Amino acid sequence: MINTYKYFVTPLKKYDTYGTPLEITDDVYLSNLSNVKQAVDSGNYDIGLYTYSNVTITLNNITGKFSSENNPSSIFPVGRDKAKIVIKYVDSGGIENTIYQGIINDEATLQNFDSGEVVVKVLSRDSIFRKIKVPGGLINDNITFSDAIKTLLNRPAITSLMAYDATKITVGYDGYLNSSLSFTNKTTRDVLDQLLLASGSIFYIDTSNKMVVKNRDYIDTTVTELFGPGDVLGRDSILKLTNYNSGLQRTFNTISVNDNFYTDDKYVTRYGIGSKNFNFDFITSETTAKEIAEYYVTQFKQPKYECEVVVKTELVKDLNILYPVKLNYGPRYKPYKNNKVPLAGSTIAGQDYYPHTLNNDIIYDNIIWKVIAIDSDVKNYTTKLKIREV
Repeated sequence: MINTYKYFVTPLKKYDTYGTPLEITDDVYLSNLSNVKQAVDSGNYDIGLYTYSNVTITLNNITGKFSSENNPSSIFPVGRDKAKIVIKYVDSGGIENTIYQGIINDEATLQNFDSGEVVVKVLSRDSIFRKIKVPGGLINDNITFSDAIKTLLNRPAITSLMAYDATKITVGYDGYLNSSLSFTNKTTRDVLDQLLLASGSIFYIDTSNKMVVKNRDYIDTTVTELFGPGDVLGRDSILKLTNYNSGLQRTFNTISVNDNFYTDDKYVTRYGIGSKNFNFDFITSETTAKEIAEYYVTQFKQPKYECEVVVKTELVKDLNILYPVKLNYGPRYKPYKNNKVPLAGSTIAGQDYYPHTLNNDIIYDNIIWKVIAIDSDVKNYTTKLKIREV
């Protein structure tokens, strides 16, 4: 069986109530597909939060089934907005792996009457956070960051799209917020981002559609091994390795939280100062502020190597953000003169041409890396992983 992708839509039957998933693969114009991306801490010079990409899908609408609810042929009885979209990768064994879950943003959906096409803008499911406000009194004062996040996420407007499981909500640093007044009437996205930053945590949606909040540590699961060209056992799986760097651009040894500083002078002396400032209106305790600063310095005080590898999607179809990876990437050799490699006993040292090394650096498989970004090329069935040394 050949590799392929499948596309599904689940229309709303009424507000926050969904119908049955429908496969729409045959209506998708494959030539217009965009890449599927997800990342955490992958931007240089920054401590980031988990982000999903938006996806654009062009659909054949000759029959009118992807039109608005005003068309009786439409499969959207109450409109296209917030209809669920799922993209699945089907491997060579016929097993389906979910690689993207989103919702249609009808504000950016365009219809072309002449060609009979509908261009659908799909946002990640967490984009719903931007449309849901935080009312006064939802979050109490003097509760832990983790309890505040649980209260924020466990609401019907959110759980109709993503599953809530309290055991999936843990944080890196669980301090206390002192005042929730600044949260009132802000979007859920804004409040969640602030709580995630204060707690040293990230948010993502796992493959079972559950919301997850956790620290940045790699997930303790089976390590995926990837091999460079010229592997002696013929296990070559890395198509390209690029942007190998020391990680100095993401080294922060001096952190300020509400003007309360924590620094590690040893690492400042060794690598130079790398600073980051945070301000949180909901924290008035100097002790909490300093503990947050110390937590971040511990996480980012020294550089850790990063790089990007491109592999066939089939080999990494089960990988997710923060999953562990090992690389075995040795030097490659190219012979001089007539592409002949000298053999022992057939040449005299110093009188013949020897192969030269294309790269002198070696990445050994005794290092564990964690995945911090995934970029799936759905046209070419390849995936680019951005990885960071643990």
